[in-house]
This record gives sequence, C-alpha cells and structure tokens, in this order.
Amino acid sequence: MPKRGKKGAVAEDGDELRTEPEAKKSKTAAKKNDKEAAGEGPALYEDPPDQKTSPSGKPATLKICSWNVDGLRAWIKKKGLDWVKEEAPDILCLQETKCSENKLPAEL
Repeated sequence: MPKRGKKGAVAEDGDELRTEPEAKKSKTAAKKNDKEAAGEGPALYEDPPDQKTSPSGKPATLKICSWNVDGLRAWIKKKGLDWVKEEAPDILCLQETKCSENKLPAEL
C-alpha cells in the first residue's frame, strides 16, 4: 500500500509538485487589529433586545440576571457593579467568585 503524500498540484508529466504550505493566519490577531483600527475597545457585554412581554402577551414582572464573574475584584474593575445598577435585576446570581471574605472590596 503506497504511503499518503501531501496534497499538491499535479505536473504535466504526472509527478506531484511539492509546495510549501502557506502560513496560517491568526484569527485572534486579525480580529484584534480590526477592533483597534475601528477605535473600539473590547465589548464587555451586549444585551439582547428586551422582551417585556411573554409569548402569550402577558407583561414581564421579574428580572433575573446571572454572571460568571471568575473573581470579584476583577469584576468590579470591569465595572460589574455599574452593570448591576443599570440592569436593576430582581434576582442577581454570581458564579465562580474567587475572593476570600477578608479580601472583599469595600464596595460590596
């Protein structure tokens, strides 16, 4: 059984031409450069359109927000408290909080 070779163009005499593979472009670097060119910073969070009624037409009466913060001090630096004040949820759930009680910021 013949060994598998690299894919490439076939020459007129039937021999396979070996070409160097093209260097892969970094997707994250391209996206970052696009944002920098547009003058935008990283988006922290974009809200979906508000639905203030249920599919049956009844008005919404309760707002629940959940956030995986991964560290309270970093979350506060990222203006997480401002987001909470803006959203004004009835119930707020924070997951993966990494901060001991003696290191809690005064804002909390």
